[in-house]
Amino acid sequence: MVRKSLIVVALLAMSSPIAAQEEYVWTSKRPDGHAPIGVTADRTLDRGIVEFSYRFTQLNSKGVWFVNDSLPLETTLESYQVAPLTLSNRTHNFSVAVGATDDLTFVANMDYSSRSREQLTDGGVFYVNEIQELGDLSLTGLYSFMNSGPYRAHVQLGASVPTGKEDVFGETPFSSPDAEALPYDMRPGSGTFALLPGITVSVQNEFGSVGAQVGANMPFGTNDRGFALGSMVQASGWASYRINDYFSMSGRVRWQHWSGINGADPDLDPTRDPGNDGFFLEGERVDLPLGINFYLPEGSKFGGHRLSLEAIFPIAHEYAGPQLALDWGVVMGWQVVF
Repeated sequence: MVRKSLIVVALLAMSSPIAAQEEYVWTSKRPDGHAPIGVTADRTLDRGIVEFSYRFTQLNSKGVWFVNDSLPLETTLESYQVAPLTLSNRTHNFSVAVGATDDLTFVANMDYSSRSREQLTDGGVFYVNEIQELGDLSLTGLYSFMNSGPYRAHVQLGASVPTGKEDVFGETPFSSPDAEALPYDMRPGSGTFALLPGITVSVQNEFGSVGAQVGANMPFGTNDRGFALGSMVQASGWASYRINDYFSMSGRVRWQHWSGINGADPDLDPTRDPGNDGFFLEGERVDLPLGINFYLPEGSKFGGHRLSLEAIFPIAHEYAGPQLALDWGVVMGWQVVF
């Protein structure tokens, strides 16, 4: 069902009239010259060019879902001692990209995550856990294999370096006054290295741009807690319409599939909280992000600066086991090129 929904929505999103391409030359110096702000590593840079980016992402999850159904609170508490109610994940992402050659660009990304999780026990006790921690560092190379007229395409290969914590602790009604290990969805780090392959294509004309990206996060090995996050694959397709020299609006379709966790943290009881049972934390989801971009052209005051916003709306999902489901999200960002 999720895959069928993806195909239908993707065809609608990509149906923007991009025609008469033979004379047009692709350029980043317009509001739709970048992918929507929720897409990273979307283009290569010319030699000597440096780009700084900041993104703020908030993802709010609400309620426990299984397959396509929302589980009543009472049903969750019949199977577990704790029912997660909401999860708010706020991430600050800092990125720098450098054009090493006209075809090769290097990108470094670092996250700082703030998470808050509301829970209710089967005894009626409501409690909240919060964490603030660094995430993992990613280092990626982008290589352009097509740069002709209105067409751009590049492949990417990178690595995720385990700089974030794969174990976090907090006080709960079961541990008070001491702290205990928190569920997997509260952990900003993986504790393992991972490969980050991908490919991105885009095309542009005087009216707008369309593009697509496929990428993966493929962990290997296990961390010091005896587990490894499952692999994740995602694909995005987008269309942007240039309103004028300053503004553009975009629509995007994103599909994600994530596998369950391999191994288990011995400090987590899988019968207490669905977020403790990593084997069932598998699923897929289709989102519809809608965005707007503001760009200051070169020659104007603050020329080259870009402000972007993207609102994320889940439209289909399928969860292999009970887990918190995304309710809504937003991405805001600033980018500047030197």
